[in-house]
Amino acid sequence: MAVDAKGLTKGKLRRLEWIVVGTIVAFAVGLVAVGAYVGFEKVWTAIQRVPLSIILALLGLSLFNYALRALRWHWFSRGLGLKVGFGFNAAVFVGGFALTTTPGKAGEALRLWVLEKAKGVPYERATPLFLGDRLSDMVAIMLLCLASLGAFSGYADVTLGIAAGLIVLMLPFLRPKTLLWVTNALYRLFGGRAPRLFAKIRAALRETAKLFTFRRFGVGLVLALIGWAAEAWSFQLLLQAVGGPEVSFQQASFVFTFALIAGTISMLPGGLGGAEAVMLLLLTSLGFEGDAALAATAIIRLTTLWFSTALGFMVLPFLLAALRRPRDGALSTSGDL
Repeated sequence: MAVDAKGLTKGKLRRLEWIVVGTIVAFAVGLVAVGAYVGFEKVWTAIQRVPLSIILALLGLSLFNYALRALRWHWFSRGLGLKVGFGFNAAVFVGGFALTTTPGKAGEALRLWVLEKAKGVPYERATPLFLGDRLSDMVAIMLLCLASLGAFSGYADVTLGIAAGLIVLMLPFLRPKTLLWVTNALYRLFGGRAPRLFAKIRAALRETAKLFTFRRFGVGLVLALIGWAAEAWSFQLLLQAVGGPEVSFQQASFVFTFALIAGTISMLPGGLGGAEAVMLLLLTSLGFEGDAALAATAIIRLTTLWFSTALGFMVLPFLLAALRRPRDGALSTSGDL
């Protein structure tokens, strides 16, 4: 059956594109405002201190991170018994980056829409894939942050508090039967009004149990840890190049991961504003001058957040073209590779 993507490209996608454009403008305006306060000439001088080789290294390490996380997406996909090739899975994963700068990264759920339209994967089968991807990222970033906490002991209380909140969020997914019991209880109370909805929720929870096993989720978490550690290392390389005090990997890792966590909690598109403000605050507390701190913040966001967004928009047209081809089956009862 052929799929018409016309409605998305001319309607919803157009609105989502405006959201992305708006966040780009907001990002630029914010940088200009802070740059005007610090001094444009000083910031530009700090940026010029970063050689092209370091910029290429940052982009290369970002690509390494994306590759590992795309492999994790495929690993989770196979765990759910979805017969989707690695190439298409990788394209779906990278294409989702186009909408990273939506509130709470909710736009990345575009991946589920593509899988449903192109491969016939029902949302209740694919939703656990999205949950596993987001939660393993959150856990990996938090573990790196906790491992680096010794560099910023003054932030111990807030970091441990966030970690405790993440554990509370994770526990129900580690025991999907508990969520299934809650869903059944709610169904007995309200199910008569939306029986199909509750049926889909139950199906999604049963699928979720396939991912949250020690082996399946553990391998995905290791891939995420390596990928995000590579990003933290790239931030350390940048800080050494931009000019300022010597920074250890532990210090760079905490600044990078804590800023990402702050941006996520803010629920702002792509964490814009929150992540940058925290990064600037922590860098100045390490002894960086305002110009060097702003230059490092701008460059790392351009080579991570905005680099991934650009890649997503490059891949998105190919995904939309795939939707116009006849749909093939992607479901299987087996979860083994």
